[in-house]
Amino acid sequence: MKKIPAHACLLTFAICLATGCGTVSNQSVQAQRSVFPERFVLDKERDLKETISGNEFVATLPGVHPVFGETLKIRVRGLQTESLKQKDPQRATRAYDQWLVFKRAMENARTVELRNLERGTGGFWVWADLYLNGRLIK
Repeated sequence: MKKIPAHACLLTFAICLATGCGTVSNQSVQAQRSVFPERFVLDKERDLKETISGNEFVATLPGVHPVFGETLKIRVRGLQTESLKQKDPQRATRAYDQWLVFKRAMENARTVELRNLERGTGGFWVWADLYLNGRLIK
């Protein structure tokens, strides 16, 4: 049997180590991405803070670091409402009525769940699908 020089063994070991570390690193990055929850069940008393409009509210996401998940503005995907800052009195009244209906729906729901969260643009807010009592709100 032929003897392999020490420098060749060391070089082979270094290549295997570098290649193996890169593969493990990619796998652990992929594993970390899948660790984040895809849905949040909110505790109405603790997590819901206020209703801003007919399709926006403020909540705290359980299990998310406070820097990112505390008092977070949530916009409900697919729910179109008037802005409360209307100058037209009819539209302002309609916006207020939409806000009141949304607020009562949130208060009366047994369960409040957020799914498919997505970062909003131009500010620190989130788009989300809202489920009240297991039903998607649109």
